[in-house]
Amino acid sequence: MILFYDVKLNFMEQNWNNPQSKGLSEHLHGLKKEAALKPRIQNSLVQLTRTVSSLDYKVKTLDDKDAKLFNRIVLAKKNHDSTTGKVLANELVELRKNKKILTTLKLSLEQVNLRLSTVSDVGDAMASLGPIMATMNALKPSLGRIMPEVSHEFESLFGILNESISGSFEGSFESDGVSNEETESILREAAAVAGNRIGDKFPSTPTGISSSNSIGLE
Repeated sequence: MILFYDVKLNFMEQNWNNPQSKGLSEHLHGLKKEAALKPRIQNSLVQLTRTVSSLDYKVKTLDDKDAKLFNRIVLAKKNHDSTTGKVLANELVELRKNKKILTTLKLSLEQVNLRLSTVSDVGDAMASLGPIMATMNALKPSLGRIMPEVSHEFESLFGILNESISGSFEGSFESDGVSNEETESILREAAAVAGNRIGDKFPSTPTGISSSNSIGLE
């Protein structure tokens, strides 16, 4: 009887320490992480879509202001009112600069949205969330300066993604060379597209009316 009991204990110990048992445990643990990650990703996508919509509305509002300002500059030019024309031209420059920044933010977030929507499992998340977080972190200062109201939504989204990371992975993402390169690539592409869109939509100020600033992306 004692011999049978010892054999049984040995058998249980062998099965407990069996690598296959550990593999099953790790697999189940991975499935649990993946199940917890998916609703967080969905919440992030909902919040991200809301933020992009807010930016889109703001850009369209600035488009309307741009057209009205430009018409006023043309009128000032016809009336030979150079003082009013210069004041309006400076205002238009600032408006277009902010619009370019907002358009860049919007296009960048659309890229983030696209990348985030393709995350289907933990492996995808580990490869994608690092560059996504780096891109969003680079966008935060500009968004907070130009659109504080949207910045609150953005901070909420950033928090959701941070929670996704901390809740699904041990440790945290560190910025690396690859992430930084991808982030810079997204921002450069978005800035170029934003500049082209603004140039295609709106003409420059009438000849003879100059401004004290140049249009650019800070």
